[in-house]
Amino acid sequence: MRIRSAAVVVLDEQVLVIKRFKDGRSYCVLPGGGVEEGENLREACRRELLEETGLDGEVGDLVDVAVDRDVPVAYFAVQVTSAEVSLGGPELQRASESNRYDPNWVAATSLDEERLVPDEARQAVHLVLSTAQPPSKPSQ
Repeated sequence: MRIRSAAVVVLDEQVLVIKRFKDGRSYCVLPGGGVEEGENLREACRRELLEETGLDGEVGDLVDVAVDRDVPVAYFAVQVTSAEVSLGGPELQRASESNRYDPNWVAATSLDEERLVPDEARQAVHLVLSTAQPPSKPSQ
C-alpha cells in the first residue's frame, strides 16, 4: 500500500487545488502524491507541491483528519512564498486532451462546487482555515 502526502495551501481565503479533467469528469484534488522510497511524509509533500504547482513551501503541521484505510493520505498545512502556479513533473508528461491537470487557486467558499475530493481533503482544508493566521501576501 502506497501512502500519499498532500499539501493544504490557503492564501487570502483561496485554496490551492489541482483541477482534474479526466475521461469526461471534472473534480479537484489537493496537490500531493505517493511517498517515494527513502522519503518522509514532509519531503514528499514539498516535492509533490513543487512538481504539481511550481511552488515551494514550508511544510508545517500534520492536519488531524481521519485516514482512509484504502488510500491513506497525510495532509500538511503548507505556507508558500509565491502565488504563481505552473504544472510540472510527471503530471505535465501524463497530461492529454482527456486527462488534464490545472493547478489553480479557488475560493474556500466554493470547494463543494469545485468538487474537491475526497471528503478528508475538504475536512483538512476546513481545519487549516479555522486555525490559520493571516499570512503576509506573497509576490505574484
